[in-house]
Amino acid sequence: MEKSRPRNPARRPLIIERPDLQPRSQRLVSMLLTVFFWVLWAYLWMPLLALLGWALGVTLYYEEMIVRDGHRILFEVLPWYAAAVALLGGSLVVWAMYNYYRFRGRERRSASAPVSVAEVAAYAGVHPVDLARWRHARLLHVTHDPDGRIQTVRTATADSVAPGPSGPATSGPPAR
Repeated sequence: MEKSRPRNPARRPLIIERPDLQPRSQRLVSMLLTVFFWVLWAYLWMPLLALLGWALGVTLYYEEMIVRDGHRILFEVLPWYAAAVALLGGSLVVWAMYNYYRFRGRERRSASAPVSVAEVAAYAGVHPVDLARWRHARLLHVTHDPDGRIQTVRTATADSVAPGPSGPATSGPPAR
């Protein structure tokens, strides 16, 4: 099947989808503006969050950090938290490097073997000729029984498939 193409290939898109084509200064300015406006957005929400906290009676932060000097304890414990984060992050980097060196140059992944129409038809319980015809139809209407098996199939040409005497779907008379 062909890939869809833009309606007017001469028109240039409004959004640059390849930032690597932009000059470094333009990318830097874009990043700084993005960070600035995200900070501004968060700042604009502060009064509402403060009002919500006040309405819910949240004064715990003020008491713990300001009145009881909780910021000193925070600064004492912060290096231990940083060490734990660095240790966990470092172990992930070491594991990634180990796997990189272990598997570099060897492609162990392979594509699955193609499945034939006959195999798909046998799995679905339908006749291979019907399945081949359905694959080329532009529109299908498929109904299933309560167990999920194909019960009927109608194509845009009004062909239908009904369950045969042995159970799986087979070609039947045109649907009206």
